[in-house]
Amino acid sequence: MATNVLPLFRSPREFVLEITLQHAGGAQFVAQARQHRLLLDQPIEDGATDHGMSPAELLLASLGGCIGQYVAQYLQLRGLSTEGLRVRVNARPSSRPLRLKDFQIEVIVPGLNDRQLRALQKSFPVGLVQNAITLENTLRITAVSAHTEDVQP
Repeated sequence: MATNVLPLFRSPREFVLEITLQHAGGAQFVAQARQHRLLLDQPIEDGATDHGMSPAELLLASLGGCIGQYVAQYLQLRGLSTEGLRVRVNARPSSRPLRLKDFQIEVIVPGLNDRQLRALQKSFPVGLVQNAITLENTLRITAVSAHTEDVQP
């Protein structure tokens, strides 16, 4: 059984998540968190260059990644294989403008029997990303003006 698996959940007082996005022309932004960078863009059919995932696609990737990391840890702690583990996430546009609805997540775990699959399903967590989507939350957006030299890269 794997013993070197780190816990996926920390106390809310232990951290604040923050990323910075820098405009890179057109619809492109470069997101940076710690030492990691990711290019965001929009599809060609939306008038952009399609050089990166859209923000909505990244939302689905975050949801799937959160669940996938939990499932991988669950399997490792039980000595089960993670080989072939995949997570498929989709959502549909709502009839209300600029909203997604009906999120569907399918976890594909090759090699598990029916009993193991049922146990896994019973264990599905409520994590950071799931809570941000499903629970009442707050969102505050502000605009500030800064001189270019005042903005940190």
